Amino acid sequence: MSSVTTNRKVPAFPTEKHWLFGSAYLLKDHPMKTLTRFHAKYGDIFSLSLPFNKVVVAAKPEFAKYVLLENNKNYTKSLAYEMLAVLLGNGLLTSEGEFWKKQRKLIQPAFHKQKLAALTAMMVARTEEAVDRFKAYSENGGDVDMLPEMTDLTLDIISKSIFNSGLSREKAMQVGEHITRLNEYAVEKLNNPIRLPAKFPTPFNIRERKSMQALDDVIYAIIDVRRKEGISKDDLLSMLLDAKEEETGKGMDNKQLRDEVMTIFIAGNETSSNALSWMFYLLSQNPEAEQKMMAEINEKLDSGTELTFENLMQFSYVRMVIEESMRLYPPAWSVGRRNIEDDEIGGYHIEKGTNVLVPLFLFHRSAKYWDEPMAFRPERFAPDKRNNIDRFVYMPFGGGPRLCIGNHFAMLEMQIILILLYRHFKFELQPGFVAEEDPLITLRPKNGMKMKVSKRA
Repeated sequence: MSSVTTNRKVPAFPTEKHWLFGSAYLLKDHPMKTLTRFHAKYGDIFSLSLPFNKVVVAAKPEFAKYVLLENNKNYTKSLAYEMLAVLLGNGLLTSEGEFWKKQRKLIQPAFHKQKLAALTAMMVARTEEAVDRFKAYSENGGDVDMLPEMTDLTLDIISKSIFNSGLSREKAMQVGEHITRLNEYAVEKLNNPIRLPAKFPTPFNIRERKSMQALDDVIYAIIDVRRKEGISKDDLLSMLLDAKEEETGKGMDNKQLRDEVMTIFIAGNETSSNALSWMFYLLSQNPEAEQKMMAEINEKLDSGTELTFENLMQFSYVRMVIEESMRLYPPAWSVGRRNIEDDEIGGYHIEKGTNVLVPLFLFHRSAKYWDEPMAFRPERFAPDKRNNIDRFVYMPFGGGPRLCIGNHFAMLEMQIILILLYRHFKFELQPGFVAEEDPLITLRPKNGMKMKVSKRA
């Protein structure tokens, strides 16, 4: 691989394509299955035929390392992030270059370990309230859809992390619905690139605009109140309001605050709720691992271990379960970049302006890197083995300089939720329910995660 291109050979185009829409019609139905099939047939690098867009799939960890780390300065965010920018604006996830570096530096302190330690008690309290809801479910037939439950809980946690007092349950549910809808709209636009611009009042554009306006009304109202109060609180919004550039002493305006708050909302809700839903599924299908995890939870809590930031590190098997779950069902199942100048990957010419897709799920599920890759084995991530795993083979939070800033927040939150819910309950799939993947921007369970909850003996 080299940034100096000497070879004009381009990655092969699959022959399976529509005369007008190219590969898009196959990707629309199930992109992960299509990419898996293409990878098996065409190898570690291949092109996709998409209207108006050049796309190359780089399906090898060495290629991922090159694009995301070694030559990352030649790559910006790709087409999918442009779609997300409608929702996130110019926030940390979608911004580029020097502006992104400045914003990352301003926001990083909000996710330092000291800050996370202060948030732990709040996360425990919010999850204990969810435990009370699940007790009611278990006493009334036990039927529950874990996806909306996890969405509500993670939205509750992230809203209180950002806003201190959080949002009312009704308002939080409305925000969650709009975020889910806009996620679906973004994928729909990716799958149907021939679409009138947002300024045209099509039914699709009107629905999208209404959801955006509803979210903006909530966020801007909270920012406006906080500015008028002039009081710094122990939450992420105050940290963002108080953040100042070293060189100029300038803070963020309301628009930038809105973009960063929305980015944290999405990253702290959508990805975690999906990941947790898949964890309940995997544990229900693997009773031996479930028993090991519950035994660890019982042992620690029965001995008087409190759920503090420091003590959570003692729950090593819970953490192993989380990491193995995200190997099989990574919340961000792919990462995209677009090259600024011509490049060369794996001996193939990559013309500037090409969207390079790195399919993380293929690495996570490959027999090249994992023994029995589709088996659920948390022991792969035992402390004595964890450091031997290549960070570009397993990267549920991405890789390179743009590694997810909230990765430690997410791990902390998911540990607390699993510990407290499995302390009290068992979860089984409802009879006849089949879990299916729905690869949107994040990897969601297609029809939710329908389970039966029962109190542990």
